[in-house]
Amino acid sequence: MEFQQVRYFLNLAETLNFTAAAMRCGVSQPTLTRAIQRLEQELGGTLLYRDGKDTRLTALGRDIQAEFAAISESEQRVLALSQNRVRGRRETVTIGVAHTIAPALITSFVAHALSQLPSLELILRPMARDQAPEMLLNGQIDGCFISDANMSNTKLATAELFEERLVLAMTNQSPLAECAEVPLKAFAEQQYLDRLHCEFRSRVNALLSDHSLIMIPRLRSEREDLIQQAVASGIGVCMLPEFSAIVSGLALRPVQGIELVRTVSFQSVSGSGTAMALRQLRLLIERYEWPKWVSR
Repeated sequence: MEFQQVRYFLNLAETLNFTAAAMRCGVSQPTLTRAIQRLEQELGGTLLYRDGKDTRLTALGRDIQAEFAAISESEQRVLALSQNRVRGRRETVTIGVAHTIAPALITSFVAHALSQLPSLELILRPMARDQAPEMLLNGQIDGCFISDANMSNTKLATAELFEERLVLAMTNQSPLAECAEVPLKAFAEQQYLDRLHCEFRSRVNALLSDHSLIMIPRLRSEREDLIQQAVASGIGVCMLPEFSAIVSGLALRPVQGIELVRTVSFQSVSGSGTAMALRQLRLLIERYEWPKWVSR
């Protein structure tokens, strides 16, 4: 069965006239007649009664008409979607966002991008930083906002956006909030909460080990919001990139002896073969005026 047969039959079912239906379809009457006959053979039943000039649908024909109408509508939706993408009227881009990057930084840019690219539809997917290369290269995502991107893969293009320091997050009611810089010893005395997605974890542990300090977490989670809310509630402290707070009630202070910085970047597959919408989006990202207090 072919879509052409579906269209032939629908026109015939509407006009109940082979000549009129053939004219609608832009074919000769014998061509239309043969197409309907083949369709009846494939379906194993008669679709129309033919009695001289009187043509009417059989019960099977009426059932098939309803089903073919649904098929035709689906075909039109598929064609419209395809044409929209090919002609640039609408294009969907899937962007990964690393768990530890503050949503406010991304959504402010997203608002700008959507206003500049009316045909753009964005899908934002949470992801772990280490997943980025595989997800980009296998087409699961078109691009991603990540920290400390792997620059060694020549198939991936990276645009560095801004840097942010690692600081200590505590409830704003903590005595440590009065410090301009938290002494390392005072930090070591706090109840520590562990952000499992934090890309700084191994480096922080190494620095603490150099000072003969070991932080034993009392709470661990991959959920940024849960850990940060626990800190704001006074349960403990955590290390946090300075622009990544997503709950209220937090105070952020640097820690003496811990001077770690991460770079937040946008990464996508290299080459001119990428979709036009992605190339336009990347250009906007590179030209976007990221907040001055975030810039390098």
